[in-house]
Amino acid sequence: MHVPYIPSLSLHSVLDAVPQALAQVPSHPIACVNWKDYPYAPKVAVKLAQTPSHLLLYYQVQEKSIRAKYTQYNQRVWTDSCVEFFISLDGNKTYYNFEFSCIGTPLLRYNVRPHEGDLASPQALDGILTGSSLGKQPIEEVKHGDVSWQLAIAIPYTSFFAHRLANLKGLAASGNLYKCGDELAEPHFLSLFPIHTPTPDFHTPEFFRPLEF
Repeated sequence: MHVPYIPSLSLHSVLDAVPQALAQVPSHPIACVNWKDYPYAPKVAVKLAQTPSHLLLYYQVQEKSIRAKYTQYNQRVWTDSCVEFFISLDGNKTYYNFEFSCIGTPLLRYNVRPHEGDLASPQALDGILTGSSLGKQPIEEVKHGDVSWQLAIAIPYTSFFAHRLANLKGLAASGNLYKCGDELAEPHFLSLFPIHTPTPDFHTPEFFRPLEF
């Protein structure tokens, strides 16, 4: 996947600025249903781009229900309505997992092997900007049958806390992107690139695909 470069961007309002900046960037559907026990597939698309200072992601989601129970850094956001971005900078030996609830609550960990690593400090997370169409307040599970939301994310390169990155331009990385909701009324586990494991597991760098910055 090619991640385009945007020379400059004002992030005064992330929810406005990011989708506007990415208006001409193609969307990628997160639509792989990898496990037959979890057939439900919300409609999910993501756009990615890079600037001199930030990595940008813009998720558009339509699903049967939403929940946003967690509001603090590094809590169990994958159990809420959640979108995720995993990226390796060293040929899948190690990787970062960025996870965000539908209200933008972040979790970030640097993994030295699958499911094992260090959670980011508050300082590494403070610089990540998020803007959700649902706002920032917690949400008990809402079941309307058709709930749409958008999440804009700007990740400064300083949040890659195990590396010293000036930017990502020219970098050949690898990764995958996901949508999940482990504790929703209808749990689901979608990926951009397919995963071949017996049970749901996103911590599978062997199934990452190239990301070209």
